[in-house]
Amino acid sequence: MPLHIIENDDPETAAWGELPLEVYFLSEWEKPHPDPSQSNESPADRRKRLLRQFLALGSEGREPYWPGDSPAVPTEAQIDEILRPIRPEALRTYACNTVAEKGLWLRLCYTNEEAHNSLWADNEEAEWVSYDGVVLDDESIFGGLDLAAALEIFPERVTNESVDIELRDNELREIVATQRESPDPSVENYSDELKEELARGKTEREENPLLRYGECVVTHIYVEDEVATNGGGLLNVFLDDCGNVVRQWRVHNDGSEDNYDGTWFERVWKDDFLSPVGEIGPAYHEGGSRGPPYTIGSPGAVGEYV
Repeated sequence: MPLHIIENDDPETAAWGELPLEVYFLSEWEKPHPDPSQSNESPADRRKRLLRQFLALGSEGREPYWPGDSPAVPTEAQIDEILRPIRPEALRTYACNTVAEKGLWLRLCYTNEEAHNSLWADNEEAEWVSYDGVVLDDESIFGGLDLAAALEIFPERVTNESVDIELRDNELREIVATQRESPDPSVENYSDELKEELARGKTEREENPLLRYGECVVTHIYVEDEVATNGGGLLNVFLDDCGNVVRQWRVHNDGSEDNYDGTWFERVWKDDFLSPVGEIGPAYHEGGSRGPPYTIGSPGAVGEYV
């Protein structure tokens, strides 16, 4: 099954230099490596570094690279020497046609075609990825890669999503502040049973990743990996604006995630964060780049409480 967009046989493709990733590459390509000891960096290594840096910028950091109405037109030499080698050219069409409101199927395992066909049949029934969803199924591109490596050559699944930084920061700050508020003095007059119930509720709120992590999710991907082809369930991965895994869980054709585009649009998926299903990504564990302990910082200091 080739790369394609479901029920869209003629997707648009951006002109060279119009994708934010390409704008970023053109602006950064000639700059020296930030580490002087790496001054002899090869072009291939520079491409890998810039791809990782682009993702790590986050939504706010990438804003200057959105091309606007009159993007600069790269020269043929820039296209051939800088832009074309970034990744397989076939991915450019899908890079400008992927948004979180439409699903994405990423196939990473190519060892069992029968299992793949069975998973895809389940998808056609359950509609995890449906109309206008992007299907990235090409062994020559994705065979042997893990999710992180796939995101490096297809960062647009993350980077096409904008984030209202101020709104997100305020909500996260409010969550942390609320959790640290002193208890209402009138609680002392409550019955022991009610006090216990309130205490349980407070503990659940403090431990529940929805309260902090759900606000950090910008998109999700259905990943067909080796576990999935061995019957362990398709992996639904939720990502933040830097491509970090926020949370992920396995999906079976049991009706729980049917028509997931609708679930995403209505933000019903946040209800799933209330349950213990799945696992939190490494960046959100204690000691991770976005993990606890959290403090209430100044506006914009996302890392302090995200």
